[in-house]
Amino acid sequence: MELSDRIINQEKKIKNLELELNDLRQGLTTVQDIYCELNSISSCNEVAVRIEEVNPLPLDDDEREFEGFWRFLEDVLVPEPSAYVSCTELYDAFRKYCTKTGRDLVDRGTFEFVFARLKNPHPVLYHDEWKGYRFKNR
Repeated sequence: MELSDRIINQEKKIKNLELELNDLRQGLTTVQDIYCELNSISSCNEVAVRIEEVNPLPLDDDEREFEGFWRFLEDVLVPEPSAYVSCTELYDAFRKYCTKTGRDLVDRGTFEFVFARLKNPHPVLYHDEWKGYRFKNR
């Protein structure tokens, strides 16, 4: 495979990941809207009825594969512009998190590929360390 073909394939993968990220953001907005509605409802019975009306869609294979990644970011990491975490330590923590929670594990290359493309804040790889995130409980 020529270098230009590899670049084109990587650009396609990045575009697909960006589209999936947009879908996730839209889903998050929907969840936030539901949460706001639940907070505004006064009766507990009304809340129970409204919750029963929400039918979550089952996750497909791609969503299930990356659910562990997104949950790890949410549960374990905190954005901090001046913080550094070694690549090995970060992936090991991800692996342990997936094992502990029963979530699907992605390989290290995929993990780092997706992690490198996060925004707000965007992590920066510097001397085998990621700058921009730290562990919550450390």
